[in-house]
Amino acid sequence: MPENSESPEDGRLSQGEKADLEELKKEAVENGLDTGALDEERLTKLARYFDEAISFSRHIGSRVEKVEPGRAILYIDVEDHHLNGNGTLHGGVYASLIDNAMGISVLSKVGLRAATIQMDTRFLGPVNGGRIICHAEVLHRTRRMATAQGSVYDEEGNLVAMGTGTFRVFESEGVTSV
Repeated sequence: MPENSESPEDGRLSQGEKADLEELKKEAVENGLDTGALDEERLTKLARYFDEAISFSRHIGSRVEKVEPGRAILYIDVEDHHLNGNGTLHGGVYASLIDNAMGISVLSKVGLRAATIQMDTRFLGPVNGGRIICHAEVLHRTRRMATAQGSVYDEEGNLVAMGTGTFRVFESEGVTSV
């Protein structure tokens, strides 16, 4: 396969895409993504990193719509492979979207590496198609911990899932989103 060809259908990255992602990581370190709340340029790079470099997010189709310090909006366009045996959105898809959105909201505020250490999800209504969108925000932050909340809405604006999470903030060097 040529180096700059499109991704294989199995979801693996081409050599060209891998090189692009390595460049994104390098830029993130050079531009100080690990030094505090992120400015507009770094927020854009964080969103791009999640959309393009995080393989699980790409796999489930999670996309960043908006990110600002302490807040994030992500969405998924529901497809057949997102559905459970009842023909409705699998709970793991809701949970993954909420976790991603809360995680990005934390990273955008703290500018340091963070990891989910606890998460609680409530499933409030079924979805069997269309777009789901998650609004997340940081509710509380200390030096080493952050608490965030995420709410998922269907296309009609109905609240269909929500969650809260606790995130460990790491004060070590490294790229925010690696």
